Amino acid sequence: MLLLLCFSLSALLLVNPSHTTEPDDFFVNLQRQHQQNVEHQKRVSLIRFFQHYNAPLPYYITDYLNASNKYNLDYRLLPAISVQESGAGRHACGDGIRRWGFGSCKGYTFKSVAEGIDYVSNTLALGSYYRGKTISQKLTSYNPNPEYPAKILRLMKEISNE
Repeated sequence: MLLLLCFSLSALLLVNPSHTTEPDDFFVNLQRQHQQNVEHQKRVSLIRFFQHYNAPLPYYITDYLNASNKYNLDYRLLPAISVQESGAGRHACGDGIRRWGFGSCKGYTFKSVAEGIDYVSNTLALGSYYRGKTISQKLTSYNPNPEYPAKILRLMKEISNE
């Protein structure tokens, strides 16, 4: 019976070669699936993190992930800063949009949370005070309190359950 099944499958593949998958396609699909799983895990981790800190909805997870990819930043950095600086947005500066304590909440206004995420991410990645620095060095420049980098790094580890 098993032999008959093998012959049937072989015949089917020979008759219709479109059912075969080239090795390159297989690995491309496998890599794509892995990347989707990684992105899904990041989303789940951020949802749990924001829920834990009672962040107001929406969580802007897509905006955080897009900015981290766009500027090659750790996806946990801005969410961790938002928890430290504003209780994940519950105590955001002024208009409720400025969640990251950026510029000590003076002189910076954003039209939306998404714009703020992009602006702060851009600055942390490319700004003259931050460009080329490690995360710890960026955090020291962001907030000179000597305990600040350790607090943010702890929150980042909390996001990824480390």
